[in-house]
Amino acid sequence: MRWDALSEVRSPAGRPIADLLASGPQRQALPGFDPVYRDFVDYIIRCTHRIWEEKNVGLCRTHYGADCVVHTLAGPVVGVETVVQNTITTLSATPDRKLIGEDVIWSADDDGRLYSSHRIVSRSTHSGDDALLGPATMHANGVMTIADCACSENRIVEEWLVRDNLRAVWQVGVDPLAIARAQAEADREGDPARHGWRTEAIARTRSQTDCAIAADHPAFGPAAMLKTAFRDALYGDAAQALSPSVEMRWPSNRAGFGRGYWIGCITQLTASLHDVALSIDHVAARPLPDGDIAVALRWSLAGAHRSNGIWGAATGRDVYVLAVSHYRLRGGLIVEDATVFDELAILRQVFGGLGA
Repeated sequence: MRWDALSEVRSPAGRPIADLLASGPQRQALPGFDPVYRDFVDYIIRCTHRIWEEKNVGLCRTHYGADCVVHTLAGPVVGVETVVQNTITTLSATPDRKLIGEDVIWSADDDGRLYSSHRIVSRSTHSGDDALLGPATMHANGVMTIADCACSENRIVEEWLVRDNLRAVWQVGVDPLAIARAQAEADREGDPARHGWRTEAIARTRSQTDCAIAADHPAFGPAAMLKTAFRDALYGDAAQALSPSVEMRWPSNRAGFGRGYWIGCITQLTASLHDVALSIDHVAARPLPDGDIAVALRWSLAGAHRSNGIWGAATGRDVYVLAVSHYRLRGGLIVEDATVFDELAILRQVFGGLGA
C-alpha cells in the first residue's frame, strides 16, 4: 500500500483525547481486530489508553501475541505474561502515569502486517518504591518514548521500544551513572549467554543491510541524511536536508534549533564511537494536514568506544544503539526531528554491562 493511501486514517497530532476516543463508523478494514477499533491509528491510541490510563492491564493478553518479543536496548522481553508483569510493576511505581500520544506513523508492510511507530510523552509521579529507581521520591517525570509495533489480527507480535530512560532517572533525582554502573555489575553475574542478543545486534548492524526505500518515498531523504552523516562524515552536506530553523528533541535534555545543533548531536555520538556502522531498519510515512508529511525511521548504530566524550573516558567497548526518529517534512525539508534512544543503556554497555 502506498504511504499516502487512506488519508482519512489521520494522525492524532494536535487532537484532543475525547476526539480520538469518540465512537463512529469504521474508517479502515481491520480483519481479525476487535470491532471497537475504527482504524489502525485508533487501535494504537485506544488500546494504549485502555491499558495504561484505564489500568486494564489484562488487555495485554488480547493485544500481544503469546510469544511476542519486545526489543529494548537493555535486552529483549519475551512473552505476553512478561509484558503484563512489567506493566504492573511500572504502574506500582508510577500509578498516575499518563501516556500522551503525539503521533502514530504507520504502514501496511509487504509481509501482511500493519506497522506503527507511536510517539508518546509519558507523565507520572515516582510515588512507589521501584527496583531501578529505589524508594519513592515523589518527583514528577516526563519523558519521550517511541514504540514501533508489528501487528496482526489485534495482536502486537513484535515491538521495538525506545525510551529516554536517562532523562527519566535525572528527573526523579537519582544518579544515572550510579544506576548504570550497578546494572553493569549485575550483568556480569550469571550466564553470559543471556546477552548474546547484543553481539548479534552489533553484527547485524555492521552488515549494513538497509531496508529498501523507493526514491519517491518520503523517508528516502531522511535516511540518506543519516547515511551521509554517519557513514561519510559529511555533516554539512547531510544537514541540507533540514530546515535552517529545524526544531529538535533528542534524549537527555538535548533540545534546540538549527542545522548546527543537529550536527552537534550527531557528532557527540561519532566523537566517542569509532568505526561507526549505521543500519536503516524500517521506515514509514503518513500525510499530515496542510501538505506536511510525517516520517518514522528506525535505525541502529554499532561502534567502538575509543574516545573520551559524553560517555566518559574511552573503554574500547563495543556499543550498540537502537534509535527511532520521527521527522516532519514541509516543502521537502525536515522542520521537526524527535529522536529517542536509551542513553542509560548505552552507559550500561560502556561500564561493562550487557555482555562482552
